[in-house]
Amino acid sequence: MRRSSESSEVSSLLNNGIKMRTKLNLNLRLNKMLKERSLVVDMLAIFFGIGTWVGINGTFIQLPLLVEIAPEGWSLPSYLSVMVQIGNLGPLIYTLFAQKNSATKDTILIYGLLTLGTISALLTAFFYSETAIVFGQEHSVALFVLTFLTAINACSSSVLFMPYMGRFKEIYLVTYFVGEGLSGLLPSVVALIQGIGTTECILTNTTSEGEKIYEKNTPPPLFDTKVFFIFIFAMMVLSCGGFFLLDRLKLAKEQYANVGVIQDNNYVCDTDTKPTPSRNNDSETEGQSKLTSNQYVFMLLLIAAICFFANGVFNSIQSYSCLPYGSAAYHLSATLSVIANPIACFLAIFLGRTSLRSICTLTGLASLLTIYVLVTAAMSPKPPLVNSEMGKILVIFIWTLLIGLVSYIKLSISTVMHSQGGKSLVWTGCVVQVGSLVGSLLIFVLINFTGSFKAAYNDNDPC
Repeated sequence: MRRSSESSEVSSLLNNGIKMRTKLNLNLRLNKMLKERSLVVDMLAIFFGIGTWVGINGTFIQLPLLVEIAPEGWSLPSYLSVMVQIGNLGPLIYTLFAQKNSATKDTILIYGLLTLGTISALLTAFFYSETAIVFGQEHSVALFVLTFLTAINACSSSVLFMPYMGRFKEIYLVTYFVGEGLSGLLPSVVALIQGIGTTECILTNTTSEGEKIYEKNTPPPLFDTKVFFIFIFAMMVLSCGGFFLLDRLKLAKEQYANVGVIQDNNYVCDTDTKPTPSRNNDSETEGQSKLTSNQYVFMLLLIAAICFFANGVFNSIQSYSCLPYGSAAYHLSATLSVIANPIACFLAIFLGRTSLRSICTLTGLASLLTIYVLVTAAMSPKPPLVNSEMGKILVIFIWTLLIGLVSYIKLSISTVMHSQGGKSLVWTGCVVQVGSLVGSLLIFVLINFTGSFKAAYNDNDPC
């Protein structure tokens, strides 16, 4: 009895010791991380990242209200998608022009793009409903033009905004991606407050046989589209301010990585420079490990393939994949997917650098999940486990995990390319846009011209 009591006391002491050691290690790691970074620069990088896609995301989030007043009706999304793809002319022109003109000032271009996006958001708030006759038909010309101008800012962010962050320590590229994720989350939260996507099923009559007749009713939004786009304008102003301070503040310049800026977004690792106290020596040393030429090309092809699906395909097939399991499953998976993006980037702050082996392993897992969502979309309206609660839970979980994984993989590849110097982040941005463009065009053809995907309707919905 005595021995048993002593053993339990020893075991308790050991457990307490392990807990205290773990807590101490976490505190030490957190303190070290905070000493090696500036929270002010973190916030500025987040504000800068928000200005990438917040305009385009906001426009598409407002579609349930826009289609009610647009002469195009429910074909409006396809028109706006074309405007976004035309916006890829921005990075294409920049890439061609930069190759021939070495005097191109990338910082000035970023100021110009952010200003363009900000003005476009403000004008959209007041002119989104303006129409004109084109080829004998009424069209939302103002919305088309303003979406195109906003898309130039968004699409060009991959070849200008992200490479600009290459001059900072790698940790700030991570917080920039957190901001990019928030460019989708923040408009979604505001739209939920606004009341977009909420419908009520109202009993309107009962037949003589006792059959109940329901009608769908969409409550009016808490505030209109004009107010929503003014919010988007405010986010763009915040992004402009964030970039201005990143570019001008001495505090921000002290957080530059151990690189030399050759010409704007063209960097070279400064291996001869003696480290200064303000620099994270360990992370920078690790960051300067060079990829072989084969590894370099593989990383570019890998992120192009990931963006082919993540930016080009997933948004278009999510409704086909989820709606057979019910509208609740679709809305929940769409909402959690938007949340998963910034959370995955935020976790990267604490997880640190990801090795090439880990990137390949995570890509393999993401590939399996991609196969599942493609199968469920292709088999719509009768995908696997369609009438079971397990099927609903599984599709929500897989979509959320998949979006989180691809967000983390994209960030990991970008941080690896960050350490390669030169115009590595510019090339990364270029292949990101190419992959996204090809994916968007291919899935557009498959959905609209081949009949490969069939829409599902919930038979259990009384409306």
